[in-house]
Amino acid sequence: MRRLLVSTGAAALLCSSLSGAVDFETPPDEAPVASLPPDEIRGVDFHVIDPVRSDGLMRQYAVDSRFGVYSVYGRRALEVRLREIKALSQIAKTSDVEVIIGSAARGVETDIKIAAGVALNPVRTVVGIPKGIAHLFKGYSAQTKDLTSKVKSAGTRGSEHHGGAGAKIASGARRYADRYLGVSAAERRWYEHFGVDPYTNNEVLRKAVAHLARIDATASLGMKFAALPAIPFVGEMRRAMDAIYNEDPAVLRARRRDTLLGLGLSAAEIDRFDNTLLLSPTQQHRIEEAANQLTGVEGRAELFRHATSVTSEDEVGVFVSSLEMLAIAHHRNPVERIASGLRLPTAQLADQRVLVFGAFDSIYWTEQVGSYEQALHLALPSDANGLELWISGTVSERAREELRKRGWDVHDSCATIAGTR
Repeated sequence: MRRLLVSTGAAALLCSSLSGAVDFETPPDEAPVASLPPDEIRGVDFHVIDPVRSDGLMRQYAVDSRFGVYSVYGRRALEVRLREIKALSQIAKTSDVEVIIGSAARGVETDIKIAAGVALNPVRTVVGIPKGIAHLFKGYSAQTKDLTSKVKSAGTRGSEHHGGAGAKIASGARRYADRYLGVSAAERRWYEHFGVDPYTNNEVLRKAVAHLARIDATASLGMKFAALPAIPFVGEMRRAMDAIYNEDPAVLRARRRDTLLGLGLSAAEIDRFDNTLLLSPTQQHRIEEAANQLTGVEGRAELFRHATSVTSEDEVGVFVSSLEMLAIAHHRNPVERIASGLRLPTAQLADQRVLVFGAFDSIYWTEQVGSYEQALHLALPSDANGLELWISGTVSERAREELRKRGWDVHDSCATIAGTR
């Protein structure tokens, strides 16, 4: 069955190419209102720039705000950034914090100008799936085996081999500690108050909250800011965020180690997961929480191995959200095992059906998307007996038909599975 699906898909692509009949879609530019409610298009201190572009999988938003212009990849990432802007709007009401915010914004002025240039000069914008997102569709087995062997080899030789894998691991651990492990309990309380991630990459927000925590040590400011409305997380995500707000990341890391050893990861693989800079403590804990929801499922260690091969923050966001879709779907239709060798969260049922989960905004049948489907198809388990694609967003009619020809049963608009509104 597996060979038939692959050969049929490959033959269809070949015939189309030889006949010159390939007719790919061009994702349309959209007004923000096409995908966003009014309160996410414009608000105090921000507006979403028109038009909104797409790369065939995700919408690419640009937000012009009082605190800078932000390029945002995908709807869920936009919700996170808008929440941070709302938090900054509240924080800026304190005059001395206003100085900190202004200084921090000037400190990232170059990045802001770059983002604004992309947003406001569409002719110069390179439209295409970013490297990290394309990376999600490729198999990872060979790369992971090579990295794991290097880590194990470094462990036997010792880290005194400067420039080798051991030195790189130590350097990665130092960078990780510098970036994440210095967030204080006082800062985490403020982040919880505003309902935003304590390990955000928003430098303006980080500096503003750090300042709040310092001055709050001598004078209570808690009554000066109203808490933002609760995030509509599903239960699993709520538990993950409660832990992130209330526990030191070093404690979470130590507690997680025994769990990962029990799943079959080696000490070297755990060190790699712990110190992958693109995986913030929040992302790591969300991955762990999702894996915990898959009790009894074979191959959960693969999820952590997949995560250590990420190449961009965009990829991390899509991977973690897709994994959470898998975890929720498991409660409705239990999966038997996690498929190895794929970066997109992929599971197999007892009847050998294969389910692939993607937290994508809107799929169009572009040339890039077609090539990524082919790469994904070739990496699927050889004993697949039917293919299902679960998407959080929408799928164009053309994309649906092309995917159907290649053996996919497409389930789109799975907003509740993705944990979105």
